[in-house]
Amino acid sequence: MRITRVTVAAVCTAAAVAGCGSDTTGDQHAREGSDDHQVIEPLSPRQIDADDTAITAMGMVLSWQPAIDESKADALIRATAYLGGDLLAVAESGTRAEVRPDADWQQWAASKDALSATCVRADSTPVAPKGMRTVVLDVTCTQTVLHAGGRSTRLTPQTWRTTVTRTDAGWRLTDYRFQQ
Repeated sequence: MRITRVTVAAVCTAAAVAGCGSDTTGDQHAREGSDDHQVIEPLSPRQIDADDTAITAMGMVLSWQPAIDESKADALIRATAYLGGDLLAVAESGTRAEVRPDADWQQWAASKDALSATCVRADSTPVAPKGMRTVVLDVTCTQTVLHAGGRSTRLTPQTWRTTVTRTDAGWRLTDYRFQQ
């Protein structure tokens, strides 16, 4: 099971929005920020492989801040560095893409809850021959609702079929679809 360091960044971001704190002392990717908080730098999209690109990008795409975000499209915009193709075009357009609304979005926004996603490569990932420039990966993501009061609620894991493409700037997420 592989979990990337960006998951920690997403959890810390969501925890800060939800009013929770965390101690990341000792993390090699943490650097001192202002006040008592630390900033965790995500993995460089230029230096990670196809698996980590899919895992990192989906963790960002599925980590939401309903009290701040206008829609789930804001999470896609935050993941821009890991995107390519049509997904990158949508994120860079600045327009709010039509996204499937979540039935609980308004409730989470009113409660000032945040959602953090942790993703791993799924066993159902198709085998790809070495040297491919486009790879299909299944990624299982678990979102956790971080309640403003300090509690958390883990949601049912979901599997997403992702497509990542190798570019001159590294691997980029170019598509994702919910797997039923």
